[in-house]
Amino acid sequence: MSGWRDRLRATFRAGPGSSPGEVYGGLRSLALTTDRKEFRRPDGEPWSGALVAMMEIGFAEGSATIVAIGDGTVSMYTTGGGGVIGAGEHAAVQAAADRFRGVAADARGQLQVTTDFPGPTPGEVRFQLRTEDGDFSGAAPEATLASGRHPLSELYAAGQDLVTEIRLATPS
Repeated sequence: MSGWRDRLRATFRAGPGSSPGEVYGGLRSLALTTDRKEFRRPDGEPWSGALVAMMEIGFAEGSATIVAIGDGTVSMYTTGGGGVIGAGEHAAVQAAADRFRGVAADARGQLQVTTDFPGPTPGEVRFQLRTEDGDFSGAAPEATLASGRHPLSELYAAGQDLVTEIRLATPS
């Protein structure tokens, strides 16, 4: 695949007339529908963790998505517009993304096999996972995940760590 990051950036910078929701949908779809064979590790590095790990947080007014792809791409974007593409170029972000993808792969037994990827409802966190052997999805109330009393709480914590590193690396 030529330029995975370039495809994400092109979708993020969609032409005039595209609503924030359309841009968000395009970014989300790109990560969740691209053929697995198109994801490549740089320099022939072996895969570890999930090909794609995504955490989506539902709010009353929309949702926020954090996605880590095994090729080093890390993005964060919202239905209301705005976001960050290319945060994985920062070492601390990449380390947090690798951990998130690893925890996600370990948690796939807590997720359901899926052929579609429903979005989160308000107050819910939904995890989307793509591995070499299938696609998975699962959700839980954010308050329960944050309390540490849910089987997916470790995955939620790893996702929150990734959000923190993205914010630290891209203060604007």
